[in-house]
Amino acid sequence: MSGPLIRRLINEQRVRMPLEFLLIGAWGFLLVAVFATSEVFTAQLEAQANEFGDLLDLVGIDPLAQWASVGFEHPIFLLGGGLFSVGLGVRAIAGELEAGSLALALARPLSRGRWFASHLAVLVPGCLLLGEAYAIGCLLAIGVTDPMGEIAPWTMLVAGAQGGLLLLALGALGFLFSSFASERGRALAWSVGVIVVLYAASFLLPLWEPTAALAQITPFAFFDPAPLLQRGEVAWGDIAFLALFAVVPLSAAAVRFARRDLAGG
Repeated sequence: MSGPLIRRLINEQRVRMPLEFLLIGAWGFLLVAVFATSEVFTAQLEAQANEFGDLLDLVGIDPLAQWASVGFEHPIFLLGGGLFSVGLGVRAIAGELEAGSLALALARPLSRGRWFASHLAVLVPGCLLLGEAYAIGCLLAIGVTDPMGEIAPWTMLVAGAQGGLLLLALGALGFLFSSFASERGRALAWSVGVIVVLYAASFLLPLWEPTAALAQITPFAFFDPAPLLQRGEVAWGDIAFLALFAVVPLSAAAVRFARRDLAGG
């Protein structure tokens, strides 16, 4: 890794990154706060408790945990985190090539491997922290609003780490397309297009039995924080597959970057 390069990348994020943390944290806070203070939600929950109280207790459904898990899969969370993860990925190679700064940097005693690893040193913790920003926002709202339901703080923080792993998988796609392109706009277009298709497929494919199994080709199929928030069950298998969705594209991007002709684009 290169310390100066890592510092440069962090410095470039000094304004954007806090805003992204604020966006995701505020989303988690407002989501729970609205849930806790809305008269409509309160009336609905009280009606459900009166009608299905014993059944809800039997199956272990907590309305607060169910609501918080929805926020993880909402486009606002994915957009806020994707601005960082995908943005860093598409700029790492294609963006720097387009700006003409990559060839200059590699002409110094800086290998392609160290360049790539330095970007990962910023991408990985950044994604995990963004996932935790949502978790912390939810926990803060729970502390000040006292909503109906209960979430163990540790499950919320673990779910935040899983959310960060999902963002890392999306960022890995940005790196992959960036390693094949020479213009930032083209890499971004491919990244966003593929992510949107995968997101839609994760909802549409399970609706038709012959295509239900194909939903497993998307990282979104392995991100379901509900069991963790509801019952404290850590889905280690899903975590492993999410990690693969990050590792495989990043590995392919590293191989492509190591072999491509930068002068030829």
